[in-house]
Amino acid sequence: MATHQKGTIIVTGANGYLGSAIVRHIVSSPELQVYHSIFIVRDRSAANTRLTSALKAAVEKVSYEVVSLDLASLANVRRVATAINGRISAGTIPQIRALVLNAAFIEFETQTWAEEHGFDMAFASNYLGHWLLTVMLLQSVDLGTGRVTIVGSDMHNPDDWLTGVLGPYKHPDDKWRPFIAGENIDPIALGTWSTRAEDPSTNNGLRRYGAAKFCLVTMISELQRRLNSDPLLHRITTVGVDPGSMASSTGIARRTDWFSRNIVHGIIMPIMGYVMMWLYPESNGKMRTTARSARDVMNATMDVSVDKAAYFDGTALVETAVEARDVRKWEMIWRDSVRYTQLEEGETMLKNWK
Repeated sequence: MATHQKGTIIVTGANGYLGSAIVRHIVSSPELQVYHSIFIVRDRSAANTRLTSALKAAVEKVSYEVVSLDLASLANVRRVATAINGRISAGTIPQIRALVLNAAFIEFETQTWAEEHGFDMAFASNYLGHWLLTVMLLQSVDLGTGRVTIVGSDMHNPDDWLTGVLGPYKHPDDKWRPFIAGENIDPIALGTWSTRAEDPSTNNGLRRYGAAKFCLVTMISELQRRLNSDPLLHRITTVGVDPGSMASSTGIARRTDWFSRNIVHGIIMPIMGYVMMWLYPESNGKMRTTARSARDVMNATMDVSVDKAAYFDGTALVETAVEARDVRKWEMIWRDSVRYTQLEEGETMLKNWK
């Protein structure tokens, strides 16, 4: 029985650049070492070198495990969520104090689809798998201090100044704005929106990543709205954090061209990140180190004074994109998520799940 730990912290994408930094922050922070941690990777049998390195900071008393989960496979998500729920119900691990939805996937040179249901890989990995995992795990979240933390991105906001500089949403006819123009999100989910065939530049994948992150960011408000009206789950809090831009030559940027991967992400961005954090250690500038962003994510996650549905850019409380504040679109994305996952009665404790 896991009675000596205060709760469980779950982190997806634990082998990524930000994910491994979050792991290092957790296992080296005395206030977080009292929790049991589940670090989720796509395949625990792989090398997972960044995660392995981060775990070297763990002292002997730290309780953690590494779990495999392919977020693009709904069947896999169901199996893992059911297993975690069963263990918490049996008391072998404590209730979930924090569920950190950090895993991210972006394609630049290719476009692929999940084999299981044919969803665009960016949509399935960044959003849909996270949505299903969350609604299924709600039965195991601490009813008093439980927190769902969503790691956002400035790419969800076409009006963000950096997004404007990069220009993925610029088009004479506003072809890529808004994200949702119809009565469902099928074009985004099925990858027929911003295809590589219609735009062979790297922007096609950047837009699909932004659209998936847009769906994820709307979940902050829509999940919270449904939790607020739930007789049992109403004290659970959702929060979002934009971690800023971080270098990742062999991480999230590994699918881009050689120059961007090795020069921009491998040399220029790391130098800029460390210089900016040295000059302005508390700045919310666009370039940040993974250590700084990991701290920001976990501070927002564990601070019980943070308001429900708050969204932070680093440490600054900000608003999400204008389109992400459209209640009708929150509801549409949620409704379509139920349809895509074929969620059934009994798979979630959330009363108003349909």
